[in-house]
Amino acid sequence: MKKILSFALPIGIAAFFLWFTYSRDSSFNPRQMWNDAQNAHLIPIFLTLVTSMVAHFTRALRWNLLFQPLGYSPSSTNSFLAVMSGYFGSLIIPRAGEVTRCTALLTSENIPLQTSLGSVIAERGIDLVVFGLLTLAAFGLEYNTLTNFISDFQAQNGMVESSGSNTKWMLIGSALIFCLILFLIRKPLLKFPLVVKIFDFAKGLLDGLLSVTKLQRPVSFVFFTIIIWTCYLLTTYISLSIFDFTTDLGLKAAFLLLIIGSFGIILPVPSAVGGPFQAFVSAALVLLYLKDNNLSIIAASTMYYSQQIFTLVIGGICYLVSVVLANKKIA
Repeated sequence: MKKILSFALPIGIAAFFLWFTYSRDSSFNPRQMWNDAQNAHLIPIFLTLVTSMVAHFTRALRWNLLFQPLGYSPSSTNSFLAVMSGYFGSLIIPRAGEVTRCTALLTSENIPLQTSLGSVIAERGIDLVVFGLLTLAAFGLEYNTLTNFISDFQAQNGMVESSGSNTKWMLIGSALIFCLILFLIRKPLLKFPLVVKIFDFAKGLLDGLLSVTKLQRPVSFVFFTIIIWTCYLLTTYISLSIFDFTTDLGLKAAFLLLIIGSFGIILPVPSAVGGPFQAFVSAALVLLYLKDNNLSIIAASTMYYSQQIFTLVIGGICYLVSVVLANKKIA
């Protein structure tokens, strides 16, 4: 039963978000969507594939740095093949990419599976911390856009409108009160197994972040991390030039859309299907930037599926190459 749920639940989540995205507006017309999609500019799509490739290769270089304190020195080529193989594996089964990339490195570099998995967990923990900081930065940069949206929502629903300054201090005060309550009741909470697991997970993320201090080249690790997220931002920013109706959105909007889209990617659904990304990004274009609903769905779908097709082709090739090299090594 658990195995059935492990496959059915992610597909169900993806199906729900796809249904929500493409049916939330009664005026949605699939044929019109196809006609509008033909107006996409191909050069920006190609440029996003280039920035994605740079990000993936940089991720492989950064991954290698985590192995150096452990006495391993995998080649950049094998690490890149493993990273792309992992992305290819996630297209079918959510989160299977981590096991796929570690298995690929096991066959090519003889690095134990548990060692690779530990490095991946540390890497994910660091990326999650960076993502949290970038989320705060993105919402800070687009604070006026968000407060205007909240004000409009309050006005449309007959709610009492509050000033942006009051909203800000209310959010800060609520966060401080919440943290204080958690601190005061921390001992009773630790009696619940779920809370213990959450604290252990948070501790694991902190340990992963602190593992950077044990690296032989910590400056390079930080530099590679900056390159990775810069490429992600450039990919989103260039994607806004695929269609004419989003070219007026600037770098700050791209930053916020990157964060919102990342929340959709984090959800455990098959990457080849998607769903949350299209729902979140198209909703942000409509609600925050007042874009047409149908066009927003087209833009979000093009952003997402162009990357997945790229991953399917390049990742599939890398996976086949890694399998061929592993067979030669065994022979």
